[in-house]
Formats: sequence, C-alpha cells, structure tokens
Amino acid sequence: MKIFFSTLIVLIGTSAIFSQDLAEPPEGMVLVAEGGFIMGSQYGDHDEKPQQIAFTKAFFIDKYEISNTEFSKFDSSFKFPASKKDNAAIVTWSQADAYAKWAGKRLPTEKEWEKAARGVDGRVFPWGNTYDNTYVIWDQKSTRGTSIAKPASPYGCFDMAGGVWEWTADWYKPYPGNQHPMEQYGEKYKVMRGGSNFNNHSFIRTSQRYYLLPEKISNYPVGFRCVLDVQKK
Repeated sequence: MKIFFSTLIVLIGTSAIFSQDLAEPPEGMVLVAEGGFIMGSQYGDHDEKPQQIAFTKAFFIDKYEISNTEFSKFDSSFKFPASKKDNAAIVTWSQADAYAKWAGKRLPTEKEWEKAARGVDGRVFPWGNTYDNTYVIWDQKSTRGTSIAKPASPYGCFDMAGGVWEWTADWYKPYPGNQHPMEQYGEKYKVMRGGSNFNNHSFIRTSQRYYLLPEKISNYPVGFRCVLDVQKK
C-alpha cells in the first residue's frame, strides 16, 4: 500500500506541474494546481475513510482566514474588539457564504480545503507528519499568522491547523465507499475543518472532519477562508 501511494504521489504531483497553466493569484491568495492528492486517512476516525485519491480543478485560496476587519467591510453591523481587528472573524455558515459571494468568491469544498492544507503527499499536518506545539495558534488573543514557527501549508496557506475551525461548502456526508453509518450524515450539518484553540492535536490533522449546525456556533470558534476558480488561459 505504501508503494502504491508513493507511486501515485509522483504521478499526481507531476501531472499537476505539467498540466497546469500558470496563473497569477489575486492579492492575498495562493494557487493550488489542478490534479490529484491523497485525501482521507487509514487510521483516523471512521468518517475519514476510505483513504482515496481525489482530484480538483485549479483554484486560488486565501492565505489567511478572513479577518474581523475584512468581514466588517461586508457587514458594517459586525462588531468586534479593536484589539482583535486582525483575528479571524467567527461567524455562522450563512454569514461566511454571504461574504464569499459578496467578494466574488465562494467557500472551499472539503476536497479543496484538504488539498490546500496537506498538498499531494498525504501529510498529517500542514507542515509535515510530526506534531509541534509551537506551530499552532492556541489563543484567541493571538492574531492570524503569529504562531512561533509560522509554518505554511505546501501551497502557502497559514493557520490551517488550530486557531479557529473553518467552514467548508459541503454537507456532512460519508465518503464514497464508506460503509460505517453515522446518524449525523445528511444535509443537516456543515463540515468544518482545521481544529481550534481548545482541541488536542488529533483534531488539527489535515484529514480530520467535524460537523456543526450551520447557524449554531456558540460553542465553537468557526472562521473561514475563500476560494476562487482559475480560468485557464
């Protein structure tokens, strides 16, 4: 199995390099090339299985989560402490979706979020396979991108582990081929990714999935980042 996935890493990585027309990312965004990547986990929770090779089209994604200042430009009634102007905006799913549309963008799918976080090599965390506590923002007093090591994902995204959870566009449903039933599956909960400041390191793995009612965020700090489709030349 390791040989199988190692071979696929080479193939999908090479495919992404040679099939993608280079495009200049808009300010504050990075490019994620078209192609396949290793999605899911063989050892994680039941909803992360089966591990698979998933494919995405090329897309741009925000380097950072949308900040309180950025969100307030969309919604002038959105209030926050002045000291947290550069912190991630904690909002409901519909608020995040509305902002993305206002900005001419959209929320990322689960596939897009996971690919942007882990690259094509199936890494456990955005920075690699070994956990390091200094790589994670644990305190909401800290602004985006201020962890000690400031590690970026393979594509250049920051804070995709810890800090705040992040909304995705998708309903919480099983992956194709997953035979493990869960009563939460369906079109009731939205998927959020990335873990947050009160979770242990198992929740900030790149393949970790969690679910939340779209408008119920009282117990969870949930932010978001946007994506934009790449128009090939």
